[in-house]
Amino acid sequence: MATASLMMATFLNPFGFDILVYKMTQLTNDYWSTMYVLYGLAFLSLSLSYFFFKSNKRTVGNILITIGLFLNPLGYDWVVYGINQLTNDYWLTMTIMYFLAMTFFGLFAYFSEIKLYRILKYNTIKTKKRLTKKISRNE
Repeated sequence: MATASLMMATFLNPFGFDILVYKMTQLTNDYWSTMYVLYGLAFLSLSLSYFFFKSNKRTVGNILITIGLFLNPLGYDWVVYGINQLTNDYWLTMTIMYFLAMTFFGLFAYFSEIKLYRILKYNTIKTKKRLTKKISRNE
């Protein structure tokens, strides 16, 4: 259940991708034209990564495959499109997508028995100590 929740959360999380889609949709004035551009760029990037891997240029290949996977809206576009058809509002659609992603991240943490409040408390205390040290050195 934890792994399935993490997979769903990762799939539904629009962080960064939503801004790209929004800006490209403004440029093209059409959702599907935006999707075709993203699929084309993803295909191009993935194809180039294959070429660079064959040429033993792994660093460039890794960068291109990362870009290709980020740009590839496979499946995600259908979910966003469906929710957008129901809401007729892009930002409400993105809010729903973030809510769904955070819900599944929460389920992942629950099933994995990760105590998020302990992590937050630990990091807050560490940050406070670092800032206190930095301020005392500057005085």
